[in-house]
Amino acid sequence: MNAILIENAAILTLDESDRYFERGDILIEGNRLEQVGGKVEERRADRCRRIDGRRFLAAPGLVNAHTHTPGALSAGTQDRASHPAFMWLNQADTSNRTMREVHVSAMLNAAQMMLAGITTCIDHFPAQNFGPEDVAAAVEAYRASGMRTVLGLRIFDGEFADIFPTDRPLPADIARELGELQPLPPRPLREIRDLVESSIAAYHRPEGRVSVFPAPTNPVRCSDELLAMCRDVARQHDTGIHTHLLESRVQATLAQRRYGCTMVEHLERLEFLGPGLSCAHTIWIGDEDIDRLAATGTIVVHNPESNLKLGTGIAPIAKMAARGVVIALGTDGSVTNDNLVLHEAIRLAAMLGRVSEPDRSKWLTARQALGMATDGGARATRLAHAIGRLQRGYCADVVLYDLHTPVWTPLNDPVQQMVFAETGGSVHTVIIDGEIVVEDRRIVAFDAEQTMAEARPMLNAIRTRNARLHAFARRVADVFP
Repeated sequence: MNAILIENAAILTLDESDRYFERGDILIEGNRLEQVGGKVEERRADRCRRIDGRRFLAAPGLVNAHTHTPGALSAGTQDRASHPAFMWLNQADTSNRTMREVHVSAMLNAAQMMLAGITTCIDHFPAQNFGPEDVAAAVEAYRASGMRTVLGLRIFDGEFADIFPTDRPLPADIARELGELQPLPPRPLREIRDLVESSIAAYHRPEGRVSVFPAPTNPVRCSDELLAMCRDVARQHDTGIHTHLLESRVQATLAQRRYGCTMVEHLERLEFLGPGLSCAHTIWIGDEDIDRLAATGTIVVHNPESNLKLGTGIAPIAKMAARGVVIALGTDGSVTNDNLVLHEAIRLAAMLGRVSEPDRSKWLTARQALGMATDGGARATRLAHAIGRLQRGYCADVVLYDLHTPVWTPLNDPVQQMVFAETGGSVHTVIIDGEIVVEDRRIVAFDAEQTMAEARPMLNAIRTRNARLHAFARRVADVFP
C-alpha cells in the first residue's frame, strides 16, 4: 500500500467541525486519509514517503462543477459575442473532431485544472452529437491524467431554439444553408438511451475516479420524453444528472411560452428536480422557483466569470444560499471564460452581489464561497461522502499551497486569504486519490509539455476541416450580434 506523510503543515480541513490546525500531520494510506491533524506515530511514519509541510497550507482539492473539454482549444477566440453568436462559433470550433483531438482537449483541460488545485470536475461533454468512440477517448484521457471526473453526456432531441431570435424569422439564405448543413441533428430517443446506458455500463466507476451522468444540454432543447429518460436512467443506475438551466432570458421566455409555467415548475412536474440534479448557471429564476430548488435539494452550479463575459446575467446566489439552495461553482469552458482557475470563481461568488445589497448581514461570507467549491461541488458530483474535506476516511485529494508567497505573507486568516488573495498561483503539490499528480508546480502524472505541443495546431486544423460551418457561424453572428 502506498503511504504518504505530510508533516507539520498548516491544515484547513473544512470538515464537519471546520477544524484548522496551525501545525499537524496528514497520513495517506492507499487512496484514503488515515489521519488528519496531530502527530503521526514514528512507527507508522517510517514506511511513508515523507513531505516536509512546514512551508505549506494543506486544503481539500477543489471541485469544478461545470466545464466543457471541447472548448479547451478556444481560449482567446471570442469577445463581446452574444449568447447565440457564441453558441454557433463554438459549434464550428468543436464539430467533427478526431478522437485524438477529443483526447488531447480533455488532457489539456485536466492540466489547467490540476495546476490550479482542482482535483475533480464535471465535464459537460461534448458540444454536439457524439458516439461511443468519443466517450472512450475522453475517459481514456481522464484516466491517463489522474484526475477525478464526472463525464456528463450532453444529449438533446429537440431544436436549439434558444440560439435563434424569437421575434423574427431567419433570413431565407441562412435558413436554407442551415437546412443543408444540419450541424445539430436530433437523434431518436432510443438511440440516445442506448448510448447513455452503454457508456454508464462501461465506464461509471465513481470509486475509480470516473463517473458518467446523463446530462441534457438544456431542458428547452429536450423533449419531456428525453428528460424522463434521464430521470429514469439516473435512478436505475444510481447516477446524478447535469444540465444547463436558464442561462439566458430567451430560455426563460421559451419555457413560459411552451409550458405555460416556468421551466423549474415544469421540471418539478416531471419529477426531475432533486439532490441528484445539478444545474449550471440558473440565472433567470424567481423567488418561487428558488424555493422549489431548495425544497427538493436541487444543486445550482454558479459560473460567475462565464456569465459576466457573455453578459447573460448575474445569478441571485446570495438569495439562493439564504433560502437553503445547495450551490457549487464552475469555471465553464475555456471558450467563455478563457481560464479554468476556480479561485477566480470563488472570489467572484463572494463579492459579486455585494454592491447591490446594502445590508452587509446578507452578504455571502468567504467561508460560504469556499464551501461552494468544495462541499457544494462534492454534492454535485454525488461524492459528498468522499471528497470536499480533509477528514479521516475520505479520499486523499489534497492540495498544498506554498505559504512562502506574497499572497500568504503573513498568514492571517486561511479562509479569507484562500478566497480573496489566492489565485491558484501558490499551488505547489496536488494529490488525487493518494497519487501525487503535481509536484513543485509541475505536472508529474503525464507529459503536459507533449500535450501542449500536440494541442497547438489543433484549432487551425479543425477550422480548416469545418470551413463551411465556420463561415456560416460567422454570418449568423453578424446577423444576430
